[in-house]
Amino acid sequence: MSKDISEFGRWLKPGFTMAVFTFSAAMLFGQSPTLPSDPNVIPIDGPGYYGREGSTYVLTRDIRAEKSALFLGKDLTLDLNGHTITFADGAYDSLENGGFESGLDGWDLSKAPGAELLETSKTRPFVGEKLLGLQKGDEILSPYIDLPYANRSYYAICGITGRVFRDMGGDLSNEMKISLFVEDERGEVIEVMTDYGSGPVRSSPVFQKSPRLGGGFIVAHIQGLPAGKYRIRVKADTDCLVDEIGIFPAFDVGIGIVGKTHPKGHYDHLYENQHAAFYDYTADFQTGNPLPEIPQVSGKGTVTIKNGTIKSGFGGVMSWGIQSTADDVELILDGVTIINQGINATAVDVPQARISHCRFEVANPQLIHRHGSQHYAVDLRGKGVSEVAYSAFYGGQGCLVFKGKKSSIHHNTFVNHQLVTNHYSIMAMGDSSLIYENTIVPEVGSGIEIFRHKGIEIFNNRIKIEASPPTTEYGKEEFSTAAIRIADYRDSPGSPTGAFGNKVYNNTIEVRGRSFPEYPEYTPMAWALFYSASAGDNFVFGNRITVDHPNPSSGSEAAAFYIGGGLTGFGGVFQGNTVYTNVPAAWIGCRYGGAVNTRLAYNHFINTSSVELQPFRMGWESCDSCYAKEVTFVGNTFHKMDFGFLKTEQPHSYRVMMPVEVLWQGNKMDMPVIRVEDKSGTHIQTAQFNKEGLWQVELLLETYQHPQSNRKEGYWLLVGKEKRFVTRESFQPIVFGAEE
Repeated sequence: MSKDISEFGRWLKPGFTMAVFTFSAAMLFGQSPTLPSDPNVIPIDGPGYYGREGSTYVLTRDIRAEKSALFLGKDLTLDLNGHTITFADGAYDSLENGGFESGLDGWDLSKAPGAELLETSKTRPFVGEKLLGLQKGDEILSPYIDLPYANRSYYAICGITGRVFRDMGGDLSNEMKISLFVEDERGEVIEVMTDYGSGPVRSSPVFQKSPRLGGGFIVAHIQGLPAGKYRIRVKADTDCLVDEIGIFPAFDVGIGIVGKTHPKGHYDHLYENQHAAFYDYTADFQTGNPLPEIPQVSGKGTVTIKNGTIKSGFGGVMSWGIQSTADDVELILDGVTIINQGINATAVDVPQARISHCRFEVANPQLIHRHGSQHYAVDLRGKGVSEVAYSAFYGGQGCLVFKGKKSSIHHNTFVNHQLVTNHYSIMAMGDSSLIYENTIVPEVGSGIEIFRHKGIEIFNNRIKIEASPPTTEYGKEEFSTAAIRIADYRDSPGSPTGAFGNKVYNNTIEVRGRSFPEYPEYTPMAWALFYSASAGDNFVFGNRITVDHPNPSSGSEAAAFYIGGGLTGFGGVFQGNTVYTNVPAAWIGCRYGGAVNTRLAYNHFINTSSVELQPFRMGWESCDSCYAKEVTFVGNTFHKMDFGFLKTEQPHSYRVMMPVEVLWQGNKMDMPVIRVEDKSGTHIQTAQFNKEGLWQVELLLETYQHPQSNRKEGYWLLVGKEKRFVTRESFQPIVFGAEE
């Protein structure tokens, strides 16, 4: 063992062991790189560190690594040459029945008199068909697991559903809690002290930990242990539902690019969304400097990886196909397939990238927790411009998140497998970006979300979604899937964190409602556009939307537009869309919240059902603030239905405007003024034609302020000596001056 490895362990008290380790690269790799003398094209055939600037490294065969595989410098190319890099390809063990799919086989429940095997379909969805219910004070003990490699990071994990928010009475202190212990082959609890940059802290056991809202996993980070057999003890500190228990390798990467390591990994770090990277390759935990053998990258540059496959050999926890912490380095990824598996598995986690003709396959059944915009299949988390094109995404808890302004996402296919809240196929977090010509067809889940960002354009995409089955978080209440969502959570008008100035246009969207009668407390909902923004207007226009709900009922919902951004600020502009639907097309002031200043103009609504249908819904009586306020309707047309509402008895207000187009065909050099009067002859306004002889206006036909409605039949237009009475049925344009 090399001299730069320090190692110590000591007994703290009977049954507890403490260990703190640092270790060199020699312990982490099974093979050193071969470096031929050719200064430009360098063949490689094994794991290692490759950092010569200006070089092209070429794989000569498939590479396998028990842990992480390759680390790269900058300003170089890695040509996989049709080969495969397999990382985390060790002789790792797992519990055969960690998810209780085989009942209670292998588990010691002698200290768990309240333990009960349950079906997820009858309790809470999680992973698989079974989970275990525990009562406060119960302790369960797993079989032994062989950890084959010393001096590396593992996570001991226990899945926990958490409680439904409603059942906690809104008080998160009422969450489920467990404690998690790891025992060695003598049956003694080990205590692991781990340095994360501020001195050693206990990373295992963890005591009385709760999941974040929505459930997930409690984890204990163990590292620096000798190889051997270990097992997990779980103690229920409250009644709880647990699942998917085991010890797994952690923090492995296929290819790493290191600016600094981010040596975080305690459960508390993950709970707080602190970014973790390269823990096992850290030399100095305070500075984040890596082991000396690893190329440390600084400054601007590029790394190109092309022509091959990167995949994990074992389903671990917190693993990445490619990970970079070099903030100013752009990854260029071309013709690469990345396959990853496990909890919080990610294909690519880098600041910015240009990705083309790639394929990403991620089998990630659940997250440690669903909060925050990370642990998608591809995380582009930096401020630099990114482009993702001509690529395919399959699986993952969300497919792509990007944060660089003026990025472009185009000509891709996204097949999300979203089982947690708010992990969309695309999370759009880069202002002034373009998302276009994509095909988005989630197996489960939603399409695109703009959250608190501006100037993003979403156009020419094909999106098909359907209502989701119950999730861990939402199984006893309503849960939405959406083709597109724009949200800023009722931010104030003009707020720098608001979502406004975004455009959604020329998309083809299909929405399918679903019912799940086997879950009577669950309300599945599906929308083409879920609108919950208020800081400024966003524009939804020219889209072709089809909504089909085979079994519409109060127990399941679907619509083209679901509008509920609150009762202050702005409510969006929905214009020139064509909607085919067998349920009301728009719900304005909905379950999610009220709506204000929404404008629906020049849309065409087609009833595809065989029954009478109202095009609009307003209000939700179970919520005092869930109503429509100062909504404007203008120029909408209807087929097989008439303008009308399903309204609650709430203080709704709206107005209906009549678009009027007046054309002057006489002498353009002598155009008269236009005078508008109501039916009784009362003067309303005076106007002038423009130089082309055209005048356009919207005239008020109806105002509604609950419970009173005030309607007008039409208006007199007086132009020169001519006079016309105009109603909503009048043929337009209204022509004057034709006989001059």
